Amino acid sequence: MKNAIIRFCAIVALLGFGSEIRAARSGGHLFLPNDSISPDENTGQMMENTDLIRAAHDTKKKAVIYASKDTLNLWELSRSPYISLQQYLKGTLPGVYVQETTGEPGTMQNMLIRGLSTPVFSKGDMSSAQPVVFLNGIPLLTNDAYVYGIKNAEVNPIGTATNILASLNMDNVASIEVVKDAARLAKLGPLAANGAILVNLKDGYYGGSNMFIRANGGIAIPPSEIKMTNAANDYAFRMRFTDLCATNDQRTTYLNKMPAWMKDFRDMNFFGEPDWANDYYSMSPLYNFSASMGSGGSMANYIFMLGYTGNDGVADNTNFNKLTASFALNMNLTDQLGVSCLLNVARVSRNGNRNMRDRYAEIEYLPDLTTPLSSVSSVYRSYLDNYEEYKKDDNLNNLLNGYLGVNYTWGGLHVDTRLMMDYNTNVRHVFWPMGLMESVNYVSNYSGYNRRLIWQSSADYKFDIQKTHFLNMGAQAIIMKSVQHYNYAQAYDGTDDTKPSTNGGGFVYMRRFVDKMKNNMVSALFSVDYRYKNLFDAQVVFRGDGSSNIQKDSRWLFTPAASASLNLKNLLLQDLPKVSELALRGSWARIGRYQDNNRFAAGPQYTGEEMTSLGQPVTSSYYGWATVARPYNTGWIGYELGWPYSDKWNIGVNTSFFNQRLSLEVEYYNNTDCDLLTTIPVSREYGYEYKYASGMKVRNSGVEVTLSGKPFNNAKGFSWDASFSLAYNKNELLQLPENLNELVIGNRKLQVGHAIDQFWLYQNEGVYASDADVPVKDGKKLSMSSIEFAKNDPKWKDQNGDNVINDDDKVLKGHSLPPVTGSFVNNFKLGRFDLGINLFFALGHDAINYRSSQRYNFLTLENTPSLESLREIFFWQNTNDKDNYPLYNQMSGLTPYRAEQDLFLEKLSYLKLRSLTLGYTMPIGKKAYKGEGKKKDASKKKLKDIYFYVTGNNLLTFTGFSGDDPELVEMDGYYRGYGQPLSRSVIVGLKLNF
Repeated sequence: MKNAIIRFCAIVALLGFGSEIRAARSGGHLFLPNDSISPDENTGQMMENTDLIRAAHDTKKKAVIYASKDTLNLWELSRSPYISLQQYLKGTLPGVYVQETTGEPGTMQNMLIRGLSTPVFSKGDMSSAQPVVFLNGIPLLTNDAYVYGIKNAEVNPIGTATNILASLNMDNVASIEVVKDAARLAKLGPLAANGAILVNLKDGYYGGSNMFIRANGGIAIPPSEIKMTNAANDYAFRMRFTDLCATNDQRTTYLNKMPAWMKDFRDMNFFGEPDWANDYYSMSPLYNFSASMGSGGSMANYIFMLGYTGNDGVADNTNFNKLTASFALNMNLTDQLGVSCLLNVARVSRNGNRNMRDRYAEIEYLPDLTTPLSSVSSVYRSYLDNYEEYKKDDNLNNLLNGYLGVNYTWGGLHVDTRLMMDYNTNVRHVFWPMGLMESVNYVSNYSGYNRRLIWQSSADYKFDIQKTHFLNMGAQAIIMKSVQHYNYAQAYDGTDDTKPSTNGGGFVYMRRFVDKMKNNMVSALFSVDYRYKNLFDAQVVFRGDGSSNIQKDSRWLFTPAASASLNLKNLLLQDLPKVSELALRGSWARIGRYQDNNRFAAGPQYTGEEMTSLGQPVTSSYYGWATVARPYNTGWIGYELGWPYSDKWNIGVNTSFFNQRLSLEVEYYNNTDCDLLTTIPVSREYGYEYKYASGMKVRNSGVEVTLSGKPFNNAKGFSWDASFSLAYNKNELLQLPENLNELVIGNRKLQVGHAIDQFWLYQNEGVYASDADVPVKDGKKLSMSSIEFAKNDPKWKDQNGDNVINDDDKVLKGHSLPPVTGSFVNNFKLGRFDLGINLFFALGHDAINYRSSQRYNFLTLENTPSLESLREIFFWQNTNDKDNYPLYNQMSGLTPYRAEQDLFLEKLSYLKLRSLTLGYTMPIGKKAYKGEGKKKDASKKKLKDIYFYVTGNNLLTFTGFSGDDPELVEMDGYYRGYGQPLSRSVIVGLKLNF
């Protein structure tokens, strides 16, 4: 199949060899040149050959507000094996933080722009804090946060758990820009309250090379040294706690609690030589192929692209594959009337991990967990054979998006109307046979889709007064309809492993779910842009939005915005040639926050729930259950829940010197998110777990600095481009609903005046060396849950001095998100050789080493069957585990190694050499013809050059963190040891320009 795809792409590419037509001048000015087909094509030369520019984007006449240019250098990034948009953005732009918590290819990844806008207690909360991605103006619809609320355990989202933003063909991308300016975000509307990322696919042919072919391949390298362990290591570790028991009876009980598999030293399944690593880790191939063909003239142009990417993980036989295609067409019907369209499709498949935690979270069933997987290769291989014999785990996503637009230009008037669509499907089929779960097999089928239709119409009118005052007035209307739907079926305890389907498998227990969520939004916008000469720019925006997901009395929201910039260079410093640019800019906006869940629009409601002991959580909807009840488990929703909004402002300065060889950008921002929804406790008499209330307010503020320069700039000799960026962010909780001062949700605490990403922990001060060291007050020893502290118990600080250790003694410490992030990018060039070095860093954040807590808290976990007590195959290794924790009495009943203490809080700062690339451009000579006619034309159709490169990724990490990799910490700041390694890789590639 792969070979057939490559042959087809090559044939399509060869069909374009005979054309090198450049787009000619057109009076209609209909098209916007994003980039030539080759990412490194000289844009200036392209512009000399075409004036096909949309009048609406004509920056020569419209007012332009100076803003930070947060765009990516796609040519540098394209030489690395990145498959997702998040990977492209990681460590490249100030103020953008990406969490890549596992090296498993194609999985979900988180992005944050300028901090965390709302407290995060779950993966669903983090999903709601993600920035919006616009693909050629189409706001992409990703999975709603409800995909994390269907299961009892929030391990993975329901369905394929595939990263939809990994479906883009990055070779087909002309530009990626991160929008952070307040006024620009206001024009994008409520979808952009968390920030916006503008991705522009190549939407036409505008000159330059009319085709290219790019191919690269390489290998991902697994960890070089794996310190495998077996039951003997665990036995020796546990025996260290024997002498810490308070009495002989405690010691005897402690030894009796040893699991059976740890007591028999002759059992080679657990005491044999551990050699499982070669069955789990392996070198894996990475490959990518893409081809493009385009052509055009004064009346029409087109571009067609194909791509195929394969990316295999280094662990557990994981892999990711995607096939993409896109087509764009632009036509001038008359000098004033034009039509354009874009169609982009992708098919994505992913083979996920074989973790027991992920499997049992999907099944919602726990078998006997007393005996773990064996660390001996022969036993582990037999388990894998049994796993693979009948199992099915198919994950498939199909994506389709595009637009059809008509635009009209007459004088200073430009009108554009378009119909846009985004549609993606999410299909998963799972079957696990009886041999994996005590003779109980399991099957599930999930089928979901996300669909968004948008009609957008805009009109702009530009005019100038005596070539001094320039004015642009614009109006826009948008109607957006979003639908998210799923069907989900589960079945247990079938009779035949050869029939992995709910139809005919003889399953005893079967459950079906269906749900649909809709959101309709109507928006209107009016803006005025003004420019005075080349000195001053100003813009005002008035926007109104109405959403069906907001309660009726607050359904409409009016949001203004304003921005201005002053060109100090032209105003005051014209006589200083060393100063190339100096501009001051500022922006303010109020933006409504998009509500993706329609539960809150209904007010008090009933919900359907399965009236069984399973307590299956479901979202409110219409489906096949015969009973309805108040949503006691999912929270009370009342009235007076208004539309959350965000007040944003920023001020910055842009300056450059020495003919723009040295440039500096500094910006301060302040984002305050208001009337946020959160859960607060209610009286137990009502029966609800909690209720939803609005009124929470969170502020993010910070500074971003970008310094870039060209210390050496010899085009024919040695050149050096360097860029250093630094971002600082601070978040603070300003207000809670109902004037509360603090709020406890799960193991996190929110307190007004503190950061929202802090840990809530006991303060560990060591160990009580004797009974006499335990504090005594009023004749009573220090206690916890009515258990008195004694010798060899943990010493937790009694913060309030009441001689009782409880939640009142926890303190807020650390940060799960880095306050400081940045990057240092260097590109050197000497002749035809080039060298790229990319470093990035994150400083000042912390993590709970939950993996170490599990290791030491073995007695509690083994007596409490849960997903946390599972022992995966990769837990049979020593991953630089800290071994200097105090030793406590495991039998004291105080759970001395609980994770919620600063004993396991570690600094997470790191510096990484993300990529190192060496390239060489080999020119291809052209045969000259002295004659004229066809031979002379034919000389233009030859290969121009070939670019070879080799790239190493994820080469070095500098950190004080004791775990595997500081990036593998999960979104809540806990390191659980489940993230697959972010592997080192080596890529060899070539690019052909025609």
